[in-house]
Amino acid sequence: MTAARRTVRRLMLLCCLLLPAPLWAEPMTLQQAIDLALAHAPAVKAAEAGRDAAAEDASIGLAGLLPRVDANGSLQRRKQTSNYDVPQTFFKTRLNYTENRIGLKVVQPLFDLERWAGYRQGELSAETGDLKLRLERQRLMLEAAQAVLDVANAQAAVVAAQAREEAAGKLAAQAEASFKVGASAMTDRLDAEARHDLARADRLKAENDLDQAKATLASLTGETVEGVVPPPLAENPAEPAPADPAAWENRAAEQAIPVLLSGLQLDVAKEGEQKALGGALPKVEAFAEINRDRSGDTQLGSGATVRDQSVGVQVNMPLFAGGGNLAQVRKSEKEALQAEFSLADDKRLARLTARQAYLALEAAAAQVSAMQKASVSAKQAAEAAHLGHEVGLRTVTEVLDADERNYTAEKDLAAARSQYVFANLQLRASVGELTDKPLPNVYGENP
Repeated sequence: MTAARRTVRRLMLLCCLLLPAPLWAEPMTLQQAIDLALAHAPAVKAAEAGRDAAAEDASIGLAGLLPRVDANGSLQRRKQTSNYDVPQTFFKTRLNYTENRIGLKVVQPLFDLERWAGYRQGELSAETGDLKLRLERQRLMLEAAQAVLDVANAQAAVVAAQAREEAAGKLAAQAEASFKVGASAMTDRLDAEARHDLARADRLKAENDLDQAKATLASLTGETVEGVVPPPLAENPAEPAPADPAAWENRAAEQAIPVLLSGLQLDVAKEGEQKALGGALPKVEAFAEINRDRSGDTQLGSGATVRDQSVGVQVNMPLFAGGGNLAQVRKSEKEALQAEFSLADDKRLARLTARQAYLALEAAAAQVSAMQKASVSAKQAAEAAHLGHEVGLRTVTEVLDADERNYTAEKDLAAARSQYVFANLQLRASVGELTDKPLPNVYGENP
């Protein structure tokens, strides 16, 4: 690619980045956000390119085990002078001629532990590329889910703040009217006005939080969204199944993606030991070779053509390389030991992550159930407070307190639902079971 073409491509990419993101006309679901993020994120594209590059390591390793074919040729002008101790009459003493040579050689490794270990390392490297891509996709799915749930929480907070501001404004107007006719004290009017101002400030903050959450979601999906679909949950959210944290820990220790990656790295290190050992062992190769030499002149006074064909087996045995081979063997042994300890530590972390995710999901399920009941109770208490105020049994302050508890309960319920959904996703991710179609039974979407 020429420099001009590279410059054009960079300018086009810069223009695309500077263009505003397209507008997503309808509320976005969790599944839509994940699909868009996976299709849009440069990190996933980079991981896919890394996967494709790592896949070539298997072909590179296999090439070391397949036959190698070498062709050679030369063309040269030679001048040669010979002085014989005993004078010769049949042989020329001065030669000035052109010589050309062509040849072909095929070599097939028969025993080469170093090449075989390199082939195995190439296969393992290809598998590592797949796992790294899975890990990046899983990370992005969790990030996109968190962004969607943050927008859902912010939406609920805005709705609650707007309702609270509206109710506080009505009570402030009533308190002002009552104060003017002498039916209420100045403290009630001042309290109502203060609550109304605080409610307006909370609403502005909630709207700013919503804009921030939408911006984060837009950066992941490449789409500007007006809103998201909140997580609809059953009245009694399901707890983890199986309901045994030890079972989840065992699954995580066996199939969590970081554990699988560490296992492959340990295998690569072990093959590195074999490769280092192979560098100090003999190498056996079968070969077949054919050469053709053509000289324009010889000592007998005429040109000559020589054809040479050979088939055989050759052995190459390294005897001394300055101690480098033995040092490489020792280094490979230490790297394998390091990879073994890293695998053990990753298993420990996987177990801990799975247990924490299990406990978080268990607590989130209980919190959703409790907040659903609390929201109903707070709503009923607010309605009773308003009725009591209308008949003169409740003060403005008591009504405002009841309204605040009601709106806080609604906002906390939305947050608990989001936490339940995200905890479920985290638990699946901790055992390597988070797919591109995450938990339709929890979020209410079709797979």
